Amino acid sequence: MDKYYLTINNKLQEVSSKRLDYAKKIDKNNDHILDDNEITDFLIKNDDLKLSDLKLRMTKDGLEIINKHNIVNDFKEYLQDIDIKAPTFIRDYNQIINKMKELEQKYPDKVKLEYLGKTFEGRDIVVMRISKNINDEEGKKKSILITGLHHAREWATGESALNIAEKLLESNDNALNNYLNDLDIYILPVVNPDGYEYSLKQDRWWRKNRTKFEKGIGVDLNRNYFTPKDPTLYRQPNDKPDSTWDDYGASDSVYSDTYRGPYGNSEPEIKAITKLVNSKHIDTVIDIHSYSNAILYPWGHTTEPTQWDAIYKEVGQEMAKAVNNKYYVEQSVSMYPTTGSSEDYHHVEGRFNYTLEIGNSFYPKSKEELEMLKNEVLAMTKVFMKNLINNKIPTQKFITTYQNTH
Repeated sequence: MDKYYLTINNKLQEVSSKRLDYAKKIDKNNDHILDDNEITDFLIKNDDLKLSDLKLRMTKDGLEIINKHNIVNDFKEYLQDIDIKAPTFIRDYNQIINKMKELEQKYPDKVKLEYLGKTFEGRDIVVMRISKNINDEEGKKKSILITGLHHAREWATGESALNIAEKLLESNDNALNNYLNDLDIYILPVVNPDGYEYSLKQDRWWRKNRTKFEKGIGVDLNRNYFTPKDPTLYRQPNDKPDSTWDDYGASDSVYSDTYRGPYGNSEPEIKAITKLVNSKHIDTVIDIHSYSNAILYPWGHTTEPTQWDAIYKEVGQEMAKAVNNKYYVEQSVSMYPTTGSSEDYHHVEGRFNYTLEIGNSFYPKSKEELEMLKNEVLAMTKVFMKNLINNKIPTQKFITTYQNTH
């Protein structure tokens, strides 16, 4: 059996026998040593790779991976098959659900859990509603949905979503507590329970859900959104389902990490979310992803402006200021094109929304780093909620008022 090696701290480390298929593709000069340039080139150019949602940016030197050093080092660990499971400061699916149940029991006047459906492997998809008086009729106040873990390997995103719930209910932050008077807040920390559990406990690089097909496993949930109001958001007109060479913004290959699924809205997780936002008439959405320290706004599939671009930029810059301008604000497509994404779906349905790309890699390396990310998301979400209450953010209930006064 051929052996391949990585250079780590000036020493050669052997590639795991489990990763030889990758090693053979990476080793372009056939010297059996995978250098950083070969790895970088492979990460950028291999669409069928289980890492195909890398954050890329065009520079004067060509296409570059954002935070390349961190990502290349993470991938080297993957190639060695180092047994790095989730650290203890990352809660698994059951621990997150149990915390949600605990909050419901502790604050029965403010919290109610709703079970939206089952995943392919039979896990519950659970959202929590938080409000000043949970028995008040829904739809009377402005509303926001906060989601995490569309993608299984983005571990900090579920923790960051749940942290907002914990702080809303348990902190002494009067401004935060007062948001409950004016808003219905829905928090769905784990959009992808099956994939998340698999990433935590089996393969940390796993991204998709775990739906089984004849020739592969998993759909990229953030490429599966569909609305009949504009079917091109899911699939562009020249992108045919029976080929992959013309794929745009998502893949028609079940082996790809960005597989869009057999058809739009095919997955139980996406069915659950679309039913929730439509049945509850939810006004706005924050969808938390990782990584790249970015505040992204629609569109993901085209560079055309939206009717709310000025507001997206203004509120986004205010959110960035709350974290010392550590995050940049840009249209989502400028990072890379996507189709079937939550941001485009929600926007065309009239929901003002952002995608937050948090951190410098898929995995927080310490409890301190996780706490920093949670605090950043909380700070940006507070700014969003303030602007939602103050009518700067247009909603389905208040859009006419806003547009007539600006």
